Amino acid sequence: MNSFFQTSKPNEDWLYSQIRDCSERAEIKNQIELFWKKYKEYAQKSEKVFFSRAQEKGQFKQCWWEMALSVGLLNIGIEIKKKTKEEGPDVLIDNPIKILPKIYIEAIAPKEGTTEDKLPEMKLGVHNLPEIEFLLRLSEAFKKKYEKYKYYTNNNKICENDIYIIAISACNLSQYDSLMDHSCIAPLKFLAGAGHLILSPSGNFFKYRPQIKTIRNRPVEMNYFLKKEYNGISAVLYSNKDLLNYPDKPEENFVIVKNPIAKNSIPNTFFKGIENWIFDKKSKDWIRKK
Repeated sequence: MNSFFQTSKPNEDWLYSQIRDCSERAEIKNQIELFWKKYKEYAQKSEKVFFSRAQEKGQFKQCWWEMALSVGLLNIGIEIKKKTKEEGPDVLIDNPIKILPKIYIEAIAPKEGTTEDKLPEMKLGVHNLPEIEFLLRLSEAFKKKYEKYKYYTNNNKICENDIYIIAISACNLSQYDSLMDHSCIAPLKFLAGAGHLILSPSGNFFKYRPQIKTIRNRPVEMNYFLKKEYNGISAVLYSNKDLLNYPDKPEENFVIVKNPIAKNSIPNTFFKGIENWIFDKKSKDWIRKK
């Protein structure tokens, strides 16, 4: 199968069919086909299974994110292994130093939600951005993949000393993605408790916000990387662009935040070429590296 896009079928994803069938989306279609050309040899064992899932209603963006993520990693020289089983993390990095732990990446593209705290549709005009609802979606995605991590380790799918990274894309979040990063990248808000920007004569800083609350006043953690419970998660890789406005080189939009208390730290030689955020113990602050 040479083309990513397959013949029309009932109940398929609307965006999938729009990109496939509308000439106005030809540029996006070509970009996805180029991604597929590079990714196909690393996709799960059965291309038919992957194609069927991508075409399924509500699943297209998730499959696209797995593909874009893998292409971005390949572009910065990271070798990945072909997925041979349906179950298990989405990406396995081929560690050239065989005695080191394996490196797994679990990808997720959270949706707007279905409860009263769901992310509202984008509206034109002047209004406040729904930051709380946006962060709730990212937090929920992190917790969901953290539970997956516990399942994998408890069932010997991965080892306790393996590196486990959660890759979150905001491509499903009503195009609010890049608007939410104007003062501070979103991962630092839900992983390290970065709150509102405070302007001070002695230096601006972000007020610490360890939790936010839902409409029903339920507290939700925003400081996962400061709690020992989550030290099995080595890092979060994040992308804030939606599918229709994505760069041809996916890695240009990647941000990786490394867990300062991770029990399995990521080697410094990995992920060079993309934006890295690490906690500097000397300055007691998060710093950006590339």
